[in-house]
Amino acid sequence: MRIALVYRNFNLSGSLERDEVFLARGLIELGHDVHCYGNPKTSTTEIPGATFHDVRPWIVSTSRLGLPLERASFALGATRALRQDRGSYDVIDVCGVSAWEHDVVTVHGVTSAGTRTWWRDVGANRRLRRTRKRLGPILRPDIAVGRAIEKLQFRTGRYKRVLVPTEQVKLDVITEHGVPDEMIDVVPYPVDVAVFARAPRDGLRKELGIDADALVLLFIGNDPERKGLGETIEAVASLQPRPHLVVVGKPAAMTSFRSKAGLEGNIHFVGATEHPERYYANADVLVLPTKYDPWCIPLIEGMAAGIPVVTTTRAGSAPVVEAANAGIVLQEPSVRGLREALDALARDPVRRSEMGARGANAADRFSIASHAAATAAAYERARDA
Repeated sequence: MRIALVYRNFNLSGSLERDEVFLARGLIELGHDVHCYGNPKTSTTEIPGATFHDVRPWIVSTSRLGLPLERASFALGATRALRQDRGSYDVIDVCGVSAWEHDVVTVHGVTSAGTRTWWRDVGANRRLRRTRKRLGPILRPDIAVGRAIEKLQFRTGRYKRVLVPTEQVKLDVITEHGVPDEMIDVVPYPVDVAVFARAPRDGLRKELGIDADALVLLFIGNDPERKGLGETIEAVASLQPRPHLVVVGKPAAMTSFRSKAGLEGNIHFVGATEHPERYYANADVLVLPTKYDPWCIPLIEGMAAGIPVVTTTRAGSAPVVEAANAGIVLQEPSVRGLREALDALARDPVRRSEMGARGANAADRFSIASHAAATAAAYERARDA
């Protein structure tokens, strides 16, 4: 098949960006002709065999006003380009709210459902909560942009299939947009299992001033408030002996947490990375007590790397961890529960090793090849619809 993949960024700096790169690679490996529509300034990863089509948004920004403008202008430009090229493809797959000309929509999370969940789980203690919730589309214009594009995407007769990572997102798509159950495929995100499985423990600990035999906890994510970094820091600060906490994520997102750390030389903010496997290889436990996450790819990455996971039931992939007995899944992201879980794992290296081994075995089904095959099968159903 000749396939168009549409997303702003094809790179390895974030989970969703990596997903698109992995999907393109997997489809090419299966013999498909893959074309990627993205922003050339932020699509920095080579995908041998793919044809790249430039779609340039008016601005590239992470600010409150700049980000929605970037998303909206990219979606507009991509939609125009795809309408011109429409006859060239068997299937057009739009990732998220990247355009509204498509055969397949890949939904990470439904904007309206995610907003409700955010206020319930993350913003529950915010001052003037009710007022800020009502003013959400004004205070957060990216919410308004997401809702508007989704309405265009899910107009009757404008899509053939919908891909979602979890049953919960499937339910949200049915509830919010009225998509028939039989038009939705649940396809979990891929992980480059082999890369995480074979990554060696290198000199990272020495670079960070961490003893070779010290316990190292890893936190990874670009939305630290939602992912539970505050609770993680508080829990780690109360442990004795105190482990080291390595925090991977965009520096700008971590600013407010640096002054709250209270861990002195035991917390290490290392910034963003395109090679997260190095950090997993040098860690003993992945800790990610998320308050809301439709899937949470790092949990599967941690399993693939062979380290135990500590998370919450609010992560979409938590059932995978539970089924494999590859970590500890908490009902709530509470400091007390997190402290107890981390303390139990810190004191039991045998349990950590056994959980890590079980996780590594269970991660194989999330490989790039498996994901590409399942996605291609959905594309065939869309093509034949």
